Amino acid sequence: MKVSVKIMITGILLIVLANTTVSAQDRKFNFGIHFSPNISWIKPDVDGGELYKYESDGARLLMGYGADFNYFFIPNIALGTGVNVVYNGGKLKYPSPYVVKDANNVAQDTVDCNLYRKYKLQYLEIPLVMIGSTGDLMGNFSIYGKFGLGTSFKLKARSDDEYVKKSAQDISYKDENKNIGKDVNFIKESLIIGIGGTYKFKKVISLNFGINYNSGFTDILTSENPAEITPKIKENGKASYVEMYVGVLF
Repeated sequence: MKVSVKIMITGILLIVLANTTVSAQDRKFNFGIHFSPNISWIKPDVDGGELYKYESDGARLLMGYGADFNYFFIPNIALGTGVNVVYNGGKLKYPSPYVVKDANNVAQDTVDCNLYRKYKLQYLEIPLVMIGSTGDLMGNFSIYGKFGLGTSFKLKARSDDEYVKKSAQDISYKDENKNIGKDVNFIKESLIIGIGGTYKFKKVISLNFGINYNSGFTDILTSENPAEITPKIKENGKASYVEMYVGVLF
C-alpha cells in the first residue's frame, strides 16, 4: 500500500502542474484529494429464526481518503470517478459456539455462546457518479449534487470477537484482530448519493466539502454459522456508511 500511495501522490502532482497551465474557462476537468471520516454499519439479513437471530450491535466511526477526477462534458454537468481507500465495518451479535482448545491447539470443549463481532474492513473503491453543479453562486461559491455507483474491492478483513457464554454472562472468550478474509466477499457494490459545495480560492484551486450516503446493496458475508445444525444458516449482511469529506480540487 505504501507504493500505491506514492504513485497516487506523484500522479496528483503531475496533473496539478498540467492543470495550472490551462485557464479556468477552458478546463473541462478537475482533479483533487480528500479525507473523509465516516460512520459505518452492517445490516444483517439472516434467516436463523429466534434461536439463531442476527442483530446489529452498533456502528463504527472510521476514516477514508482518496483522489477525485471529474470530467465536465457539458457546462456544470460532470462524470466523476477516482480512487478511494475506505475503512468500513460495524458490529453484529449472533449465537455461535466457541471451541475451547488446550495449549497444543487441541479441542477440549464446545461452549454455547453469543458472539459479539466487530468488523474491521478496508476497501479500495472506484466510484462512478454523475455530478450536477449550480456553477458560481455569490461569487466563488457553488453547490453540487451527485448520484451513482461505487465498486469496492476488499483489501483487508479482520475482526475483534468476544464470545459470551449464554449460561453465565460473566464468562467470555476473546479473539482479537482475527483474520476473516475468507468470510468476506472480495467485491462490494453500493449506491452513492451526495451533496457538497466548492469555494474557489484561485482560478484552479478550490476547497471541496460535503456529505455522501454510501448504501451497500450486495452481500458482503460468505460464511455459514458454525453451529452443528441442519440446514446450515447462511450469513448475509450489507455494509453502508455516511461520510463527511473535505479536500482540495485543482
